[in-house]
Amino acid sequence: MVQSVEESQGHKPAVEKRRIQILEAACAVMGKQGIAATRVGDVAKHLGISTGLVHYHFDTKDELLAAAFRHAAEKELAALRILVETGGTPRELLDVVINNFYPASGFSSWRLWIEGWAVALQSESFRQTVMELDEAWVEVLAEALTDGVASGDFSCVNPRDSAWRLACLIEGLAIQQVAHGGVINDVETRRLVADAVEAEIG
Repeated sequence: MVQSVEESQGHKPAVEKRRIQILEAACAVMGKQGIAATRVGDVAKHLGISTGLVHYHFDTKDELLAAAFRHAAEKELAALRILVETGGTPRELLDVVINNFYPASGFSSWRLWIEGWAVALQSESFRQTVMELDEAWVEVLAEALTDGVASGDFSCVNPRDSAWRLACLIEGLAIQQVAHGGVINDVETRRLVADAVEAEIG
């Protein structure tokens, strides 16, 4: 019956619109409750629809949450790429990428990213999703470094290696800041990252 309701809309765009609505709702619930505490019923309630309708689009909770995590992160990546395409000096563009590497408030808070990494240890779909997203973020950072090397502004030997080192530093400091009770604060985190950037670009 749920399937007939969706199919009766007659067009794939309508079905895709509902799917996106479910993903957005899942992101909102995850942002409030965390990934582990989010249930399909919570997402359905947020939208005012049945759990059956959610399951029409996503077979399992694991699939839904992994898709929602990807949906939110890809929106941020798309927004970052638009910012980078507006132009600027290599250093200005690198600063844009670094600043946007810190997750924005809401769904992409460090707390949820850290939880996502933890869930990935037990969930194959989450593991694949998080791995691909991590690589996508590093690729944007590597491109900014590569462009700076090509213009002669930066002198890092291997931009991709530099990108991974910077990414891991930012993520590692975030874990210390968020998961370990504020061992290091945001000001210190950004200072250490800025120093590392200078060391990488020469």
